[in-house]
Amino acid sequence: MSNLLKYDVIYIMDPNASTEEAAAISAKVEQIVADHKGTVLKKDDWGKRRLAYLVQKHREGHYIFFHLQISTETVAEITRNLRLMEKVIKFQVVKDTISHLKAKVKPVRVKAPAPEGVHAPKTAGPRPSTPAPTSSPAPAAPATPAAPPTANP
Repeated sequence: MSNLLKYDVIYIMDPNASTEEAAAISAKVEQIVADHKGTVLKKDDWGKRRLAYLVQKHREGHYIFFHLQISTETVAEITRNLRLMEKVIKFQVVKDTISHLKAKVKPVRVKAPAPEGVHAPKTAGPRPSTPAPTSSPAPAAPATPAAPPTANP
């Protein structure tokens, strides 16, 4: 038998499928994994969600997620079975390449206080405002004295 690799299997079922049909499909996937000496690492039922676009005239779908440790032959068998099931409207099998990697934690940088007599560099603060140069200044309008209001007789 070949090496067991980790895969993520996500399939979307018809939103009108009954819970018995949903249980039968997930039991079939688990049975295929068990027959090929694989392992179900995680199973999640994500429930009904709105689809980004219409899939087989459905606006919503029932999502099921599996994280499996299986061989490549098992992937082909799962794919074949999901393709034949009428209640599965879409599915995806993806090789998990990053689950074994650990997140690199960067140490927190602490700013050390400046020694005596040494000034810390200036931080960017508010700049003094200077008028922006214009390409052609507009001529100023001549000042005219205000005329006194006249009364209409």
